[in-house]
This record gives sequence, C-alpha cells and structure tokens, in this order.
Amino acid sequence: MAQLDPVIIRRRRVAAASILAILVVLVWAVTQLFAGPGQQAAEPDPTVTEEAIAAEITDCAPGVVSLQAMIGRLDAGADSPETLNSFASDTTPYLWYEVTNTGLVDCRFNVGTRVTFFTITSGEQTFYSSRDCNRAEATDMTVLLQSNTPLTSEPAAWDKVYSSSEGCSAAQGLPSVPTSGATYKLKAEVNGVISEDIRFILN
Repeated sequence: MAQLDPVIIRRRRVAAASILAILVVLVWAVTQLFAGPGQQAAEPDPTVTEEAIAAEITDCAPGVVSLQAMIGRLDAGADSPETLNSFASDTTPYLWYEVTNTGLVDCRFNVGTRVTFFTITSGEQTFYSSRDCNRAEATDMTVLLQSNTPLTSEPAAWDKVYSSSEGCSAAQGLPSVPTSGATYKLKAEVNGVISEDIRFILN
C-alpha cells in the first residue's frame, strides 16, 4: 500500500480535531438548552432577601386604613361570629372589628390591645368603654396589612354591664345596662383610626 503524503495526513488530523471540537460544543449547547431549572446551580440574588423586602414595607400612611366596628354572637363550636343588630335577653354580644388597608401597597399597622378600644353609648351617655378595663397586660402588635385585604380581630364578649374604674365584667359585680328594647351605638378605635357608629338593640 502506498504511503499517504504527510501533508495530507496533517490536514486530515486538523480536520478531525476541528470536527471533534464542533461536536463537543454542540453537545454542550444541547445539554444547556434542555436542562431544567432544577438542574442549574442558581446563586441567590443577594439584593432580594426577606430582610430587604421587609425594609421596603413602611407604616401605613394616614388615611389609608379603614375600620369597621362589628357586633354579634358567637355560638359554641362556630368558626366565626355572626353579626347581629338585635339581641335577645339570653344572648351575649361579642365585639370585634375589621381593619382594611385601602392603599395600593402593603403596609405595617399596630393592632395591639394597647391601642384598641370599644365604646358603647346611648344618647349622650357612655355605658361601656374598654378604656376602663384592666389594661395592665395590654401590648402592641404590628401586623402586615395587605392591600385591600380585610383583617378581622378576635371577638370579645361584653357582659351587658356598665364599665367603670372597678372593671368591665359581670363577675366584678358591675350593674347591667338597660335592656327591653334599649338602643345603643358601638364605636371601635384602633391605633388612632376610628370607625363609624353602628346601632344595635338589647331586648
């Protein structure tokens, strides 16, 4: 067999090496193209952290928080109270509120017991004010109010008694408020935001 010219052999080797390099590049490109997100080692973005997101959320601006006072009954085993505007003599009213961030962005708001108050009046007379209750353990609690997402507080029972510096419950011997069709108004206040009055009747 005749020997090939060394020049031809060298050219063939160069061509083979070039083809091999091209194949390696193509295989790598195809692998990257079809690799799923979970197969790629993703480095966390140091600028998008929980701390950075939390730092961007500020206190709710004045005027963006709306408050609605609520009154109703809470049946045993019920997940949530039922709103009522008239109460039978054997029904214990429960008080709570619904707070809403009406702004376009989420914000922080204090809904702690230290800044939450309920007031019940009839005519010019105040019959009950939670300011009179024992507030030694009242605390602050700042929550995230998402835009246009109402947040409801836990309901608290009212014993249908006058409040005074002596306390707020029937167990403390406080006198009962008038019933038999008496009409009252309830107002809530949370962190300086005051609700509209709502009317209810005690039968």
